[in-house]
Amino acid sequence: MKKEKILNTLEEIKTISDPFRLKILLLFDEDDTPITVKQMSVKLEEVPSKVHYHVKELERIGVLEIVETKEKSGIIEKFYLPTAETFKVEKSIGSPAEEEEHMQVGTNLFQAMQQDFLRNHKLKSPDEKGTLSYGLFHLTDAEKGQLIGLIREFLEDKNQREGTNPYMLGYVLFRKYVSKEKIEDGDKE
Repeated sequence: MKKEKILNTLEEIKTISDPFRLKILLLFDEDDTPITVKQMSVKLEEVPSKVHYHVKELERIGVLEIVETKEKSGIIEKFYLPTAETFKVEKSIGSPAEEEEHMQVGTNLFQAMQQDFLRNHKLKSPDEKGTLSYGLFHLTDAEKGQLIGLIREFLEDKNQREGTNPYMLGYVLFRKYVSKEKIEDGDKE
């Protein structure tokens, strides 16, 4: 399994931005055990045909792959794993249609993170603490690049190993724009 797979075509972005497909990918967060469509459908509480369709779409863009097959009662079971530990969307936005797709990916990722956060918040023990942070920082373009590099470098070797717990991390770093009217009025955000 690769460390990271970059998704940069509109087709890949459209395919992975489906909220149900994000749920499928989250099934693999706990460990590197391959699972079948049937096992996925049980965990997701969905019919196997729906899960199968979405798994095939993820396989088509190279996000999931068959790593093992077994014959069971005359049926070939296919076991899947993601092709990388992380998937990163990197796409320069050109047309309004591409911008719309990019926004949809962001919306779906935020929704998936929100659902996962709320579900895990309900399941956590009283002594566990999560971190939620939102704030404004003033950075140069070079410092922005440095921050992203530090996060990536820190997380690079943080694979599953003895004595660790699984954590979810989602971060968004974007430039805040202030309208010219607000600046001219002396109203700063």
